[in-house]
Amino acid sequence: MSKMTVKRATNHQQKEARREAILAAARDLFLEAGFFDVNMASIAKRSGLAKGTVYLYFQTKEEIFLTLSTEEFENWLDMFDEELVKAGDNLEIKSFLDVLKRVLHQRDVMTRLISLLHLVLEKNISFEEAFAFKMNLKERSEKTSELVEKALPFLDKGQGIEVLTTLHCLMVGFGQMSDPSPVLSKVLEHPDLAAFRVDLEERLVDSLSLFLIGLKCRSEGKC
Repeated sequence: MSKMTVKRATNHQQKEARREAILAAARDLFLEAGFFDVNMASIAKRSGLAKGTVYLYFQTKEEIFLTLSTEEFENWLDMFDEELVKAGDNLEIKSFLDVLKRVLHQRDVMTRLISLLHLVLEKNISFEEAFAFKMNLKERSEKTSELVEKALPFLDKGQGIEVLTTLHCLMVGFGQMSDPSPVLSKVLEHPDLAAFRVDLEERLVDSLSLFLIGLKCRSEGKC
């Protein structure tokens, strides 16, 4: 077998292509095997790069998946923004939740990565990486939070970000419960354990609905 020769990236486009190849490889492996069974060597092999080359772009596996989480979340927010603009202002809660259901459909990578954030990814990165990640998340969420406030007129200024934070918390909690290990998946097939089977989208939307109804009730002085 001939030895693979990897040429050094010499310009911005080549470097960006390698970075994207690494992220694409990590994403594919994550879908196939989950987070814990993926390592830097397997990412390098899937991306067609030497392991040492991967370390030139990302120092740890956690950094790769944190970057992937950021991209997935930003892409989702872009889609959410677009759908909220299409739907218009002053929506009923049900109409708002219908928009949410549309943009959550087939976002498995994002929801699974979000469930890893606080338990794994954010515990294994530097202060600088964590600060940059949180600041980027805050700045990107501000646009969407303003659209949420326009869509739900009973919200006070600043409550849009509260809605997004609550949505994030629900994704973390229900995301973990809806993605059990292979052994637990088998256990939950038992009829007596049906109550512990969690459909992420269904539970998330139902819980957020109750939260929004509560905010509206408080805003109208009916609670």
